[in-house]
Amino acid sequence: MRIGLMATALACVMLAGGLPVSQAVAQDYNWRVAVVTPEGHPYNLGLDAFKKQVEEGSGGKIEVTVFPSSQLGGEVESAKNVQLGTLDMTIISTSNTAPFLKDLEVFGLPYLFKSLSCSYEVLDGPIGQGMAQALREKAGLRVLGWYTFGMRQLFNTKRPVATPADMNGLLFRVPADQLAEDSYRALGANPIPMAFPEMFSALQQGVIDGADNPLITLHQFKWYEVVKYASITNTAAGLSPLLINEQAFSNLPEDLQTLVLEAGQASAEVNRAAEAEATSTARAALEQEGVQIDDVDVSAFRAGVEPVFEKAAQDLGADLLGRIEAAQSDC
Repeated sequence: MRIGLMATALACVMLAGGLPVSQAVAQDYNWRVAVVTPEGHPYNLGLDAFKKQVEEGSGGKIEVTVFPSSQLGGEVESAKNVQLGTLDMTIISTSNTAPFLKDLEVFGLPYLFKSLSCSYEVLDGPIGQGMAQALREKAGLRVLGWYTFGMRQLFNTKRPVATPADMNGLLFRVPADQLAEDSYRALGANPIPMAFPEMFSALQQGVIDGADNPLITLHQFKWYEVVKYASITNTAAGLSPLLINEQAFSNLPEDLQTLVLEAGQASAEVNRAAEAEATSTARAALEQEGVQIDDVDVSAFRAGVEPVFEKAAQDLGADLLGRIEAAQSDC
C-alpha cells in the first residue's frame, strides 16, 4: 500500500511539471551537446544524423539536444565542461583537444597529410584509435567519431598572398597551439593566439589581419564581410573529435553503448560527405561576395615550415611522424 501511494505521488509530481508520466519514465538519458558552428554546417549535419539514429534506435530512452553557435561557450570551455560532466558532448578541433593529450598537437602540423581523405586513413586506423584510447584513459573523454571542418586556407584583409614573403608582418590568428604559432612565425607572420568565437570582431577591429580556416567557415560565418583575400594553400586538415563524457557513456546499458558507438561512426561519415559538398560550392559563393581567391604554388609554403617538422619530431617523437607518413602510403 505504501509503495502504491509513493508511485501515485511520484506520478503527480511528474504531471505537475507538465511532463506525461509515460514520457517521464521512458526518458532515461537527456544529453546536451555544445558546438560552435551554426545550423547547416557539416558539424551540425553530422550531429543531426547522430541525434536521429540514437533517439530512434533507443526508442526514446536517449534524448539529444544540440546547442549550436557557441550558445554554451567556445570549444575550450565546452571541452572542460564535458570532462567535468556538466556537459555531455561536444565537437572541438584537435588543437583545442591537445591540452588533454599532447600527441594531438601533431595534427596541427602544416602539410602533414597528403589530402583530407588521407587524414581519415590515419584517424580511423590504429593511430587514431590509440589516441582515442589515451584520451579516454587520461581525460575521461571518449571519441565517438572523427569529424572534419575541411582543409585550412589562408585569408586576410590586407593583400593577396601568393608566397610566404607576402605573409611578412601580417597579424595572424592561431589557436592555442605552439606548432601553429611556430608554423606561421616561420612563414613570416606574427601569430596571435585567439579563441575561435573572437575572430570576427578581431578581423573587424583590425586586431588581426587574417587566419587560416576552410572556405566553408569563411562563408558560413560571413567573414567575407571583412575578408578580401584568400589563398588556396591546403595548409592543414581541420580535424575534430566528437567527444562524450566517459561516465555518461558508461552509465548506458551495453545495447545502448553499442548504438551510440555505431551512431558516432555513422555521423562522422555524414559530416565528411557534407564537408565535401559544402566545399565544392563555397568558393563560388565567396567570389560572388567579392572575395579574391587565388590558387598558389604551395611548394614554398611547404619548404618554409620544414624547421617546424624538425622541432615536432623532437617534441612529439619522430616515430609518431613516421607512423603517420606510413599510414598514408597507400592513400
